[in-house]
Amino acid sequence: MATLQRGGELDDFQPGIDFFGELNKAGNFLTVDPTPATIASGETPVVIDWSFNNIGQQAETPDWANAVLPGAAYVSYYNEAINKDAPHPAAARLWQEFIFSDTAQNLYLEAGAFPVRLAAMDAAGTVDAKALKAAGGLPEEQATATTEQTDAANTLLAAEWPKVIG
Repeated sequence: MATLQRGGELDDFQPGIDFFGELNKAGNFLTVDPTPATIASGETPVVIDWSFNNIGQQAETPDWANAVLPGAAYVSYYNEAINKDAPHPAAARLWQEFIFSDTAQNLYLEAGAFPVRLAAMDAAGTVDAKALKAAGGLPEEQATATTEQTDAANTLLAAEWPKVIG
């Protein structure tokens, strides 16, 4: 997300690493794992995390706000699979049909997670508008790293992160 917000691309995560290096150099990067207690106390006044994690904090800390920044949102989705050798693969297929239904996708949205079908549901008018507003609104665009981009980012992070956060 930091890379995209800094004008970088998923083929080069260096702008995001540089951003966190600047935060660290200015004394504004904390390695504290945010919890409702650290947020309420002000120890972690800003948390960069998946939107659904930040929305979840609002139940514990009512004045906590979630922001979806303008521009491209970095998104990642869980992979789903059905084992063809499972005792009841049809049951798994039914589960998949439910997971990708408008009903279940809106349940994800109510929990603060942008569902994979969000743009299509918005275009079709089937998205829960109240849940979408609570989640921060429809991102202008979405970016998802490929396996190759993720591998390259992991290699880059392993080499560069200790230099800027050390």
